[in-house]
Amino acid sequence: MDITGQSLIPYANDYFVQLLTIVLIIFGAIGFPVLIEGKAFLSHLRMRTVHTFRFSLFTKITTITYGLLLVIGTILMLLFENERYLQGMSWHERFFYALFQTATTRSAGLTTLDINHLAIPTLLLMSIFMFIGGSPNSVGGGIRTTTFAINLLFMYQYARGYRSIKIFRRELHPDDILKSLAITLLATMLCVISIVAISMCNQGLPLIAIILEVCSAFGTVGLSTGITPDIGIFSQCLLMVLMFLGRIGLTTCFFFLRGNQEDVNYHYPVERIMTG
Repeated sequence: MDITGQSLIPYANDYFVQLLTIVLIIFGAIGFPVLIEGKAFLSHLRMRTVHTFRFSLFTKITTITYGLLLVIGTILMLLFENERYLQGMSWHERFFYALFQTATTRSAGLTTLDINHLAIPTLLLMSIFMFIGGSPNSVGGGIRTTTFAINLLFMYQYARGYRSIKIFRRELHPDDILKSLAITLLATMLCVISIVAISMCNQGLPLIAIILEVCSAFGTVGLSTGITPDIGIFSQCLLMVLMFLGRIGLTTCFFFLRGNQEDVNYHYPVERIMTG
């Protein structure tokens, strides 16, 4: 919620406020299971029994993915805006502008600059990050960081000729891989259909602004170029539906749509088809 109408733009040079906000964003979007395991780790560290503690695979994948997204996003934003918005600024101003804008795409929606001044590649990058969203069991939306990580791992392993994902001496369950692919496909279809529908109803608006608006809604982030009041009731209702779906998670939607599963005692002949 923005009660000033300027977000954190008045604190663009206050690095203490920005760092504190970034830490709060990370705690909110990295997932409560990770925070609980972090607390348990600190307890073992204090009692000097850390050698008996082991982080779960979920925590490892979530933390690494979150960290990589933050680092890669900051570097890409520095590259995209180096000769544009960040031109002529000192190194620390460039770094904090890029770092904060990358961190805020997880779940916060706060900003230290007017995003209308950013280049189209930067806005697309922010849209992708908002589409990914936060981690499972967090305050963030989107497809979730673990879903994104499993998709990347699956493509890498499949390209190498493997049909399973092995990481950190563990093997992922096939159902989790299929669920991640289904969530990503459904989320992509929902966002694309929403972008097309809003574009048809508001043909005078820039496409990049609509893409950012849709991804921001699905990721429950809140960043906007300012077109929300002007897109009409139907488009606003569509954004509200995306916010709801992004927040509760598509896994929950699958659970309600699936209903009770019944074991089938027969199978049809298997036949291969050409793909790709």
